[in-house]
Amino acid sequence: MIRGAVERAQVKLMVALDSPRLDLGFVADLVSSMRGIVVGFKIGTPFLLGKGLRAVRNLIESSPGTYFLADVKLADTAQVMEYVVELLRDSGFGGLVVNGFIGYEGALERVAKKCESSSLELFVQVSFDHPAAYIIDSRYPDVKIAIQKTDPSGLVVPASKTTIIRDLRETFGNRYVILSPGIFAAGAGPGEALCYGADAEVVGNRVVLAPSPREALGSVARSQARYLSENRERCLTR
Repeated sequence: MIRGAVERAQVKLMVALDSPRLDLGFVADLVSSMRGIVVGFKIGTPFLLGKGLRAVRNLIESSPGTYFLADVKLADTAQVMEYVVELLRDSGFGGLVVNGFIGYEGALERVAKKCESSSLELFVQVSFDHPAAYIIDSRYPDVKIAIQKTDPSGLVVPASKTTIIRDLRETFGNRYVILSPGIFAAGAGPGEALCYGADAEVVGNRVVLAPSPREALGSVARSQARYLSENRERCLTR
């Protein structure tokens, strides 16, 4: 599902909906205006909790064929995570995000099986871009092993972690779709993560809170294309 969504998208961008203060009517109009243009929409925990599962399910049901990713970043006991998988499946999501640092045995292992039986795609959060993320990155070799055992549909890596993005692409080839959030917010510019091997970048408030979200989206897409053109010689070929 996510691979097809990436291939069909006019721009290699996924839009993040995080703020619980976003008006549902505004969000529905935004999703409608960008369907078929972007890869899909990443729903963050604040928005999910603020609006409720029923409202989010209605949003998803009103947008058939649009990819919605639940960015819940699971990290809990296996049974609790399995409950969450069931709730998100019933809400119509195409996939969900789970933290890679929880490990495989009895954790990612169980979530992956539950996702498979629920027809949900699993995405593994590999790293973060906050200052203390070095703690997680110190276990990066273990996370890579867990990824290989889990065999998820996709990976989530901050756009600023270009070394990790390139290493994952070189290690696993095109086996996993790589989504990279944090352009603008964490210092990475549009196109940089794509250059290092990501399949799509995730943009949030720069587009969602703009006076004209469609115009802002177009501006980001043009910045992506410009970066890739200017750095063509050193970017990974896809």
